[in-house]
Amino acid sequence: MDVNKYMLFVKAAETGNLSKAAAQLSYSQTAASHMISSMEEELGIKLLYRGRNGVSLTEEGERIYSVAKELTEKEEIIRQLAGEESIQHGKIRIGVITSVAVRWMPQIIIEFRKKYPRVDVFLNDAINYEIMKDWFSKDVIDCAISAESNKKENETPLVKDPYYVILPKDHPLCDCETITLTHLKGETFIIPSEGTSYSVGKMLRQAKGNLMEHSGFLSDQAAISMVCGGCGISILPKLVLDSYGSGGYVRKALDPEVYRIIYFIVPSGKTLRPTVRIFSAFAREWVKENAENVIIN
Repeated sequence: MDVNKYMLFVKAAETGNLSKAAAQLSYSQTAASHMISSMEEELGIKLLYRGRNGVSLTEEGERIYSVAKELTEKEEIIRQLAGEESIQHGKIRIGVITSVAVRWMPQIIIEFRKKYPRVDVFLNDAINYEIMKDWFSKDVIDCAISAESNKKENETPLVKDPYYVILPKDHPLCDCETITLTHLKGETFIIPSEGTSYSVGKMLRQAKGNLMEHSGFLSDQAAISMVCGGCGISILPKLVLDSYGSGGYVRKALDPEVYRIIYFIVPSGKTLRPTVRIFSAFAREWVKENAENVIIN
């Protein structure tokens, strides 16, 4: 018996919304739906009615709800007793993309340490999620905050991070209020490693732009400096641009808007240690209170 399924079932019944229940327990909506379906199959009964306005208990679901709730409450007591020492003296290993490391993590870590002073925080920053996938597989990190989506993991979307075009101050496009793909035709693009994504690549192809070749790693800061020096233009997310100031270039919004999504990610199918669960809840709450363009429930 997987008690996590019962915990999800109880939370869904309490909130009347499977998506909210999934977010509170750090599951993706897809994983949560699969867990409930699996539980219904194992028990041979239908537990929840799924409607446009949320979920509600079936007659069979109502019959087992009180017992399931009692079971999960006892499970939580066991987890608290077993995890109390881990929470006070544990560790958390976090993987983040560079812009998150620069923009969010200093304040998150400071505030987290105030609340949990004896938890050791280990931070690993990477230019993209491909590196983090390797870290997950080698058990280097417990959780991640990244822009790329990987449906094999449990993801909680946090914020929309819009892309902007940045231009040298004397560039003719500086006179435009917003930038369309038509404006970008034939321009030379400078794209750093973290900024290289499906969205930017698609825009580059549609605009028939030219990519300035570089071998190996090109940092965000180096790309911004090259734009300031007149070597070309770039398309970068707001979180990246806000990390390095705004001097020396002009920032213009895209029309229509293009954005990436920043996710909080934990490995799928793995029991989370108490420190990982408390950091997950803490980080998501911090984002809701402090970040822009928040989409987390």
